[in-house]
Amino acid sequence: HSYPYIPILPAQLLEVLSSPTPFIIGVHSVFRNDIHELLDVIIADLDGGTIKIPECIHLSQLPEPLLHQTQMALSLVLHPDLETADYAFPPPRTALSHSKMLDKEVRAIFLRLFAQLFQGYRSCLQLIRIHAEPVIHFQKVK
Repeated sequence: HSYPYIPILPAQLLEVLSSPTPFIIGVHSVFRNDIHELLDVIIADLDGGTIKIPECIHLSQLPEPLLHQTQMALSLVLHPDLETADYAFPPPRTALSHSKMLDKEVRAIFLRLFAQLFQGYRSCLQLIRIHAEPVIHFQKVK
């Protein structure tokens, strides 16, 4: 299946947000009030750093042990003093990492998470040869 991705939706096409199909659509923040009325749409405010998930949408958590590993890795990057908080004599403090370094460390954590989540996806692919061109079908349960 392929679904729409629209980086910035023009104002004249805001009704597309009521589409019954999954999508990723960028909407300018001036239309914030118009989109908050949508009931079954997850809204990620990239400028404000918030995500609004309607009650009708259920998102499952990451499977263990990936959830715990990711939380621990993020905690060590975002709050490095927590690792040594219980030491009677903590090691000397090093200079705080630059914001670009922090950004790279967070990106690396999520890149590792995505690689672990999607490793082995090929075992879920099934090749169907009943058509003139072979079709690859994805099976969720494997």
